[in-house]
Amino acid sequence: MKTAHVAPILLSIILPGTGHIAIGKALKGLLIFFCFGFAVDGWVYSQAASVLPPENSVLSIPALHRGSIALGGLIWAFATFDMVHLALRRRRLLAKAAVADGHIRDALVAHLRNDSEAALKELHAARRINDRDPDALFHLGVLYASRGERRKARRALLRCIRYDQEGKWDTHAQQQLRALEAPAPRSSAQAPAAGQEGSG
Repeated sequence: MKTAHVAPILLSIILPGTGHIAIGKALKGLLIFFCFGFAVDGWVYSQAASVLPPENSVLSIPALHRGSIALGGLIWAFATFDMVHLALRRRRLLAKAAVADGHIRDALVAHLRNDSEAALKELHAARRINDRDPDALFHLGVLYASRGERRKARRALLRCIRYDQEGKWDTHAQQQLRALEAPAPRSSAQAPAAGQEGSG
């Protein structure tokens, strides 16, 4: 496992919640952190209150001591195991993304060879891995446009814009959509016919 996957797990082991914050799950991480802090605070209070006379103690010190340790242990175990689960899931997603990127590269090579069927097959393989992959959707839209399949091209490009959270393809996809909406140029075969009709 790479350092990027191991580091958040180590952070969670040292201080529950910090690993979640490190991978961008700030709300969940802060909740775990403050719950663990509450448990630690209860344990510290039980240690400090143990020196007080029993009549000055509001709560049962042994019960508070055991409860704080149990709560802290549960939160620590949850944070650690959840962080391991998230790290493994993230690793699987990255592995799938690498396979999808390979299909997209093969599709581009096939497109450069004017083999649109092979390119289409590779892009569909990439989409089977992640149906919302904006890279695959953009290239699929461009490929459909080159094949004259305007409706499919438009659908793929609109889905690309919808799922492209980073805005990587937004400008290019908009340009492709404008090109699709432009009227088709008149063919050279139609031009002479129009001229003959005019002369007649």
